[in-house]
Amino acid sequence: MFTRENTHIKELLKSFQSNKIFPHKHSYDLYRDWLHAVWSFLNMLQEPDKFKELDRYTKEEGAEFGRLFSIYTAAVEELPFQDILGDLFMELDVKSVRAGQFFTPWHVAEMMALMNFDRDSFEDTVDDKGVIDVCDPCVGSGVMLLAFAKVVDDDLGRWGLHKLRLYGQDIDERCVLMCRIQLRMNGLDSFGRMAALLSGVDCSKPSRDKPRKKRPKPLPEPVVVQAKPKNKEEVQATLKQMELF
Repeated sequence: MFTRENTHIKELLKSFQSNKIFPHKHSYDLYRDWLHAVWSFLNMLQEPDKFKELDRYTKEEGAEFGRLFSIYTAAVEELPFQDILGDLFMELDVKSVRAGQFFTPWHVAEMMALMNFDRDSFEDTVDDKGVIDVCDPCVGSGVMLLAFAKVVDDDLGRWGLHKLRLYGQDIDERCVLMCRIQLRMNGLDSFGRMAALLSGVDCSKPSRDKPRKKRPKPLPEPVVVQAKPKNKEEVQATLKQMELF
């Protein structure tokens, strides 16, 4: 679901398609370089050397990257958990058809998340293990992880998000960057959990509107009764009877 009516996303799309500060860059290269710059900024404490690599850009180019990031931040605030970067990636047509890069539409990802989420099972797993591990081995822009996080947030709020541990991998570095950025910007990685605690966000477990259902007891093993084998005369009589119908 590409939110074309959102003014921030429309501005981002326009800026990547034709940018006066980077007139020599194709949308493919500009989008990739911007992803690198954004993640270097967001992760500067963990990877200071990566952040220093941004010094190769001029003052004007750095300011343009910052402007695009501020527009993206405003879009995330209006559309939390949405796959904004993945939609931009597909809309800019910088995907690799050879690599099979056709990202899952948002409504399909959300439907699959709803099919896989069960509050009782979620809480049981948290009681047993303390956390919920979710892994996408072909993560793309992280749309499946974002959709599952949204479903959890709708039902369990920040408490549920605090229990999530989201993992993903991909062969395309741009996809890894998109996923990392979107998880960080939506507070879904370890940095986001720590920031929520330090900022005093309420992470208490939400109350239920109705009592929790008890898990049904497993059914007993079925009893297999083997019929006594018939002798030759009985078999022939049965076959003769079948011939009458």
